[in-house]
Amino acid sequence: MARDKNEAIIQYLLQCQQIQNSPLYFNFVNAKDNTNQILTTAEDSIFGETYVDGSTLRRYTFTIVTFQSITENAVVKDGQHPNENVEDLQSFQSLIDWIAEQSNKHNYPDFGDGYIIDDVSTTTAMPRLDGVNTEVTPQLAMYSVDIVIDYLDITNTVWL
Repeated sequence: MARDKNEAIIQYLLQCQQIQNSPLYFNFVNAKDNTNQILTTAEDSIFGETYVDGSTLRRYTFTIVTFQSITENAVVKDGQHPNENVEDLQSFQSLIDWIAEQSNKHNYPDFGDGYIIDDVSTTTAMPRLDGVNTEVTPQLAMYSVDIVIDYLDITNTVWL
């Protein structure tokens, strides 16, 4: 039986320590330090052609957004003092690295019967900084990455 793809990606992401240790929202966010949001991009489309047997290669895309407090402090040049902004970027990078690791292990979301996951990947190797909100305390940086799931939909397969 097919599962709701959104529920499947939530369960999948909850395996990641970065996601487990902070609030996770779906298409809504209470933007505070260390909160994460799954943002659907309304993209679950045929990726390629329909095969002779009726199966289709499809692509499901969504975005993970994280909010992290940010500092106005300059980088201390002595190398002894970490910079909060660098640490936050590295923290979000761990989610991207986790996705790559899961893909290498073939640990994918479970879309249920009729769907065979081919790959899960991010569209960039690093998080992107989408903006900084200086009107809240603490000030928040918004980092994001798009995640792509390529899968084979065999629900309409007609055997010849």
